[in-house]
Amino acid sequence: MIAGYATTLLVGALSAVLPVTPVEPYVIAVVTTTGDAAWLVGTVAGAGQTAGELIVFLAVRGTLRSVWIRGRLTRAEGASRSATPAPPGRFRRWTTAATARLDRPRQAAAVLFTSAVTGLPPLLLTSAYAARTPMSAAVFSATCLTGRTIRFTLVASAPGLLHALHLV
Repeated sequence: MIAGYATTLLVGALSAVLPVTPVEPYVIAVVTTTGDAAWLVGTVAGAGQTAGELIVFLAVRGTLRSVWIRGRLTRAEGASRSATPAPPGRFRRWTTAATARLDRPRQAAAVLFTSAVTGLPPLLLTSAYAARTPMSAAVFSATCLTGRTIRFTLVASAPGLLHALHLV
């Protein structure tokens, strides 16, 4: 039993950093073959995904704060400014305004939560973007865990719900 939950935690963490290994089919299989509670399997898978996404979040944040990387990016940005044309004015204003809103922790947390529950935008990309915002690792983790637990619990419950409704 403990080994099963440890494996679910590991599969969740692995799927966070390797998107080609989705955890959703795994949680469905665990619930249907073992009879474990969907909320428990969903919570453990959510914790694993949160651990993996937290590693991504912290790695990107550390990279962005690296003095060496920042120096390289600044030099590359200066060189590319003269080589590429600026986007049209209206698009540039819209992009700047949208990015400014997402840089606020409350809006970034809402986008992260939506991504964690629905998968849109992909959580891996959202985690990387959130790393550049002032969002704390604790808020990131709590938001990600809550959203992923909801998602995986619903997914793990789906076969039982379909059976209860006599749809299968």
